This record gives sequence, C-alpha cells and structure tokens, in this order.
Amino acid sequence: MTSKIDICNLALGYLGQFPISSLEQESAPARWFNLFYNPVRDEVLRTHNWAFATAEKPLIPVQTSLAGPGQWAYKYPADALFVRRVFAAPQKPLLFEERLDSAQGVRVLLTQAPQARVLYTRRVQDETQYDASFVKCLALALACDMAPALTGDVALAARLEQKYALYVEEARRSNMTENCVLAPQNDAFSEVR
Repeated sequence: MTSKIDICNLALGYLGQFPISSLEQESAPARWFNLFYNPVRDEVLRTHNWAFATAEKPLIPVQTSLAGPGQWAYKYPADALFVRRVFAAPQKPLLFEERLDSAQGVRVLLTQAPQARVLYTRRVQDETQYDASFVKCLALALACDMAPALTGDVALAARLEQKYALYVEEARRSNMTENCVLAPQNDAFSEVR
C-alpha cells in the first residue's frame, strides 16, 4: 500500500537525497513537497487517461444565460480534472464547450443534447488507489520540479524529465491494454478512451 510519504521518498531517491519521515518536519524537502505535491499530482493525472482515475456519470443540468438556442448547460463535475468526452446514449460523442458562468461562479459544460453523460479524469487524493505506473510517474514529476531547488542541478532535472516522458509513454501503452473491452457491434476489441 503506497502512501504520500512513500511517493515523496521515491522522488528524493531519484534526486539522490535522504528520505524524510514526515511532511511536517522542518526540512527543505518537506517544505518543497508541501508546495509542489498537489499541483504536480493533478498535472500528472491530467496527462493520461489513468484507469484508476476515470469516472463516468450523468451530467447535472443547470440554468445559465450562457446556453444558446438548442444548447443545454450542465454542471462541471466537482471532482473532474479533465473532461475527456461528453456523450449521449448509446455512447454518441458530442461536441462540448467548457465555460465559466461568472454570475453564478460555476463552471459549466455546454452541449446540444439533453440527458448527456460525461467521461472524465477525477482528482484522486487517496494514494492507496494509485497504480504502480502512476506512482513512478508522480515521483519522477516531483523530482523534476524539485531538482533545481534541492540539488541546484539543472542537468539532473532535464535527465529526470526525459525519464518521466518515457515512463508516461510506457504507462499509456500498458493502460490502453488494460482498457480494452469487447465491442458488442462487431465482437472485436476496441480501446476505451
């Protein structure tokens, strides 16, 4: 079972630094992790359609002046980091637009179908849900961002960034294999995106 501190210590290992025991301790690594961890985690979640972070549900209609003729407005899912697809049954993809309704202070999705559904990447804060590929990618991304501050070695940051890009690509390939389902219309495998 992976914890936040495990991920942070893996990142420190990539930097050649000693592990820490807590994010509350008075040390430069702990302070930097408190600054970088959440934004970097969300960025890595957005880079790929991770299976553990994928959610699908019906959209909730909202009233807004942003919806033009023939458009429906829906509340942007609260836990969404990246909307991948809006669709109507049965899996008919729809064009959509994300907008901010400043009068109501809410993000909305506009599309041309009533009763739309959404497929999206959700913000996952529970590290025990992360798969091994994501853990490695997150640790490498943290190490990339923190390398200049903790080591002063910009070349190390560049090498870690290359390694991160390779691992993300590897994770995409393995995740696509996991996300193959039998397509009922032709009994062939098709990738779920």
